[in-house]
Amino acid sequence: MADTDQNPESLEPTSQQAQAVGKKNRSPIERTIVWGLIALALIVVLLEGNARYGYSSTLESLQSRLSQADKNKGQELNLKEAKGLVKGFPYGDERLTNKGKQLQYRWPSLFRTFAIELSTGVDDVVLSLETDVKPFDDEQTAPVTAKPFVQRQVLPEKGLSQDYENIPVLADSQFDSHAFGLQGILAEEIIRQAVYISGRDELQLVTRDASLRGEVRLIENPDTFPVKLRSRISFTGKMDIELERPFKEKPTVFWESETIELRRESPLESLVEKTEALSRTGFVDFMKAAGYTGKAPEWKAQSTIPEKTLQRLNEWNFISQYTVVQDIHAAIREDGETPERLSVLIRAYANLGSLTEIYWSPAHKVFKARALLYAERLIFRSNASNWALAHRAYARALSGLHETALDDIEAIRATDNKSTAKQQSPPEWTGLIEAYCAYQPEVLDTAVENDDLKPLALYLRMLQADPKGNEKQMLAHTEELLKRDPECCRAMNRLSDVNALGIQRMVTEQRLDQLWEPLYQKLQEANLSNTARPVLQTMLPSPLRLLGEEQARMRIIDALKSSPSTEFEPSENALGQLLQEVTFLHLNHKLNVRKGSLAVNVDDFLEQQLPLVKGHPYEFYIAAYTSDQTEAREAYKKLLNSYHPRELGIISNQLVSSSYYKLNQEAYRKLYSEIDKNVDYIYQDLLHQARWFNSMSSQNDNEHYLTTARRMLRVSPHMPETVAMNLRVNQEYAKEHAGELQKKYDKNALVLTALANYFYAAKDDAKTEEILKRRIELAPDASSYTFLANLYYDRGETEKWKPTIEKALTLPSFGLEIPRIHYQLANYHMQKGEWEEAKPHAVKAATSYSGWGLTCAANCYEGLGDLEQSEAFVKACSKRYETSVTDWYFWCVRNKTGDLESARRLAEQQLLGNTENSTLSQRMQLGIYQIIQGSKSQAFETFSTAFRKFNNSYCGLHAALLAEDLELPEQRDDLLKQVAGQFNIYFGEADLANAFQRILQNPDSVSWNPVLFQSEVAQLTDGNPTNFYYFVGKFLEQRNKSGLSEYYLRLAATSPKTVKYNCALASHHLYSQNKKTGSRTKTEYDDSFSPAIQLVHEALKQKKREKLDEAIKTLDEALKLKPDLVIALVNRGLLHESQQNYPAAIADYKKAIEIEPEFWLPYNNLAYLLAGCEQEEIRDGSQALKYAQQSFDLLPTKYWVNYAALAVAFAESGQFIEAADMQRQASELAPESQKVEANRRWSLFNKGEPYRRSPENE
Repeated sequence: MADTDQNPESLEPTSQQAQAVGKKNRSPIERTIVWGLIALALIVVLLEGNARYGYSSTLESLQSRLSQADKNKGQELNLKEAKGLVKGFPYGDERLTNKGKQLQYRWPSLFRTFAIELSTGVDDVVLSLETDVKPFDDEQTAPVTAKPFVQRQVLPEKGLSQDYENIPVLADSQFDSHAFGLQGILAEEIIRQAVYISGRDELQLVTRDASLRGEVRLIENPDTFPVKLRSRISFTGKMDIELERPFKEKPTVFWESETIELRRESPLESLVEKTEALSRTGFVDFMKAAGYTGKAPEWKAQSTIPEKTLQRLNEWNFISQYTVVQDIHAAIREDGETPERLSVLIRAYANLGSLTEIYWSPAHKVFKARALLYAERLIFRSNASNWALAHRAYARALSGLHETALDDIEAIRATDNKSTAKQQSPPEWTGLIEAYCAYQPEVLDTAVENDDLKPLALYLRMLQADPKGNEKQMLAHTEELLKRDPECCRAMNRLSDVNALGIQRMVTEQRLDQLWEPLYQKLQEANLSNTARPVLQTMLPSPLRLLGEEQARMRIIDALKSSPSTEFEPSENALGQLLQEVTFLHLNHKLNVRKGSLAVNVDDFLEQQLPLVKGHPYEFYIAAYTSDQTEAREAYKKLLNSYHPRELGIISNQLVSSSYYKLNQEAYRKLYSEIDKNVDYIYQDLLHQARWFNSMSSQNDNEHYLTTARRMLRVSPHMPETVAMNLRVNQEYAKEHAGELQKKYDKNALVLTALANYFYAAKDDAKTEEILKRRIELAPDASSYTFLANLYYDRGETEKWKPTIEKALTLPSFGLEIPRIHYQLANYHMQKGEWEEAKPHAVKAATSYSGWGLTCAANCYEGLGDLEQSEAFVKACSKRYETSVTDWYFWCVRNKTGDLESARRLAEQQLLGNTENSTLSQRMQLGIYQIIQGSKSQAFETFSTAFRKFNNSYCGLHAALLAEDLELPEQRDDLLKQVAGQFNIYFGEADLANAFQRILQNPDSVSWNPVLFQSEVAQLTDGNPTNFYYFVGKFLEQRNKSGLSEYYLRLAATSPKTVKYNCALASHHLYSQNKKTGSRTKTEYDDSFSPAIQLVHEALKQKKREKLDEAIKTLDEALKLKPDLVIALVNRGLLHESQQNYPAAIADYKKAIEIEPEFWLPYNNLAYLLAGCEQEEIRDGSQALKYAQQSFDLLPTKYWVNYAALAVAFAESGQFIEAADMQRQASELAPESQKVEANRRWSLFNKGEPYRRSPENE
């Protein structure tokens, strides 16, 4: 409707009428008002013009540039360039997030919001663009320059006893950092430890640190109070620090720093430098003003380190290193500070930090902060001598700052100072630090033969060894270190990192407990007070000791943790806590293997072991291993009420992940947010974070993984883990460095595997084969043989698959590697119907007693017709593994035999025990069980709830069919519409839901096309055809199509994919109608279509490997077998498009339409081609519009690609308003991976420009 039609009768005179009545004489006030209104109108026009022009131009420029970056035509869009693309006069806002930055530009408008938000990573690369966003709230945009400190506070309720009057204690610190790389625990500890150093090393006082669990005990009705520390670091790296000490009877002593600017390029190192300077100046002034009395130690040019101390410094256990730092602190207090004493302190604290970084405790960050600060102190004391630079490199290397450690070594090399009377040369071990950080394993191998260098070389080589890629080498290096240092908990823990279950069992069942005797021996040599040593002596192993080792250990730990002594620095209390950290870690490893890998009930073991971790901050996490889900939930609630957020290190990510299913999503989000804030940009933290993101594998997590991999390049560019991660996800890095990396890491299995994956993804089969063969030559393992075998299979050399993978059977097995190969071989033969050939492999797979091995044997014996033996295997699997507890019941239902009643009782125990916190799989199992039991209303509730919670289309389709059975048509239709709307995630299920909706639109004329359905089935992954057959069979039965219904139900019931719940459900349904199911089939597909469908799948593999000509020939063969298999025509058309053979593509699409006029896909493809082809002679706007409309009309629930096809067709026809409207809807529905391109097209159509394809990217 035109504007005039909206208001048919005008109440204002026309211009001609106005002239006829003449002008009115207005007063000055009236004229002022009129001109004011005109000016206001002009301002509004200018404002709107600026808003609309600035917004649209900026959006177009940014989308175009992001699209270019996505297509690898240019470099990534960085923040500086993005700011240059902003048009008009917007006002901007910026904030720092945990992942980088967010910037908003807002163009003022009276009528709508014109806003763009850019999100960047920490490297200022733009990651995403959003429009119409809400402004940042006040809390998020607090001025970064404002100082948040409040000087006056009420006295704390808790404090310290009189004994701590002259002992500096930091028990209350607030850390508010927004700067890149300075938000983690280590950053905070660097500031805290600098304050402690001002008391310990400038006033010679004993200190007590709350970050070392157990060192500080706050009491009610205190005599004195600890120091409060508050620090803030702005986005730009400006730091303010405040210290205060409250008193009962006098005013609070308050100190505030000047604003300090930190370097952006190396933030942690800059923080160490600045705070170390404060530890000698401003912090000391505060300590004195706060009533702490003492004097600075004398500085001496030289001292001698006792031989026993140097010997302990080379012992790789935390007790010896702890004793070293205690002895050196005492020596400094008694005899003064010297370069030698500082150097030992640096190395011992760095060693402690590395040895304890495996524990779920912030202690290792404390030790690393101290090492870094003392290294900076030595730099100051020695005027940055090469000897001091070497020690700073040592501290940085073992703290995880490998690149700046190499910078120090390069600085040493650049000056090349020789040893003089005044200045020492760099220590001999400096080359080992370089070899570790720069990845020079041959240097470490050589150093192991040098008696002086051997201890450090052994340790660094163990750290550098790869537990995943080359288990044999890692085991050899670790065992060599353990032979020298049997009490090295770090090395023993390294053995737990391997994949091999056999080694994991050996370590957790034997080796971990063997550590305690050598640890006790080291404890006897440690500094212990008169209260703790007698307890240790009575608890040590002896014929007279009545207690077992674990009870004795608890007594020893309790004695240390409760010791009142303030004699040593650090304290006995913290040492006792470290011993409990060992106990906690060992117990967690044992429970992980028993419950996680072996799936055994751990309740009795847990009850016996829980006292060992009593009082540990995470004791409730251990308690949550119970099989009682209600008790586990309560334990997690207690954990959430008791843990300290700032102590939650990234190494404890397992605790966070478990919270999702142990408790709820809210708990997970809370813990995830907190653990993410605590990550430091050091090697170990980033490595753990990257592995965690990789394990979760969502799109969001993949982006975080890439960001973390890039951060690792800054921190530790040469470590094999860093290289492998970036080869995997950092395409620019891989493309630039792949060649040189192959040379440097020719003897590193992890990097070789990553290179093989990179070249495989790049479709370079020859290079992939070359590297895999080198990988196998270096460190043969089952995964590499499997990779090579699958490469041959993908290349069409199927005859090489079996001989290649069989070579893995000759390898030694440390766990499940060889049974897994037998599992693959058994499935290979079973898929071909060769049951007897499969049998020996299936039995060997089952000997592992793994879930997949037992299931494989059960399937094989079922195929052989030996149902008794088959049931024995599936029964064993259900009784052993909680995740397979229903398999036995479904097996009995499917085969209509076996001990159904016992299987049902076992299944019910699991399914009905705790439905509130059940997983998606458990919800599915429960729903299927309820259908079989005839409880359709309950099943409907189960599936519809699961669909809402997990957004899973399988549950949605079941809920829709159950709604039909329960005569709930509105809910049925709504569920089908929702499933069809999941095209971006589940395209097959969406198509099926749309097919059901089309039939429901004409309920009196049910028309099902079984031939077209075969083309739908051909697009599905393994297992899904079985599910679809049941859904279609059930739907057609509800429409009284008994013949087709029974046909599809029988296909589901006889499917070889017996693990699919719908297979058991279809069997039960047929049995309930006294119908037979038939014999098990070889494939999931209809016999007559199976060969052609398998050829389609083969062609898709060839296409993936960019063998387009071979793929076309394969599809030709498929069409010879089944000319009406239209999906083969559609795929061949796509291949012709890839080769720019557009006439052939058009012919294939038109042929597909001729055969199946109700199939939407060829219409859509044809519309895209005719509307957007880069060749003018191919384009035909009117035909494109016709085909796009036909595709659109065929689907009750539209997909984003339908709107997009109409949009490009409208644009080619010159109808840009309609094109922009369609593309807007396409953009709203498009998946995240297509948003940028969809928005780019929208911008084109808004400007009146048509869409043209880029053939290399289509």
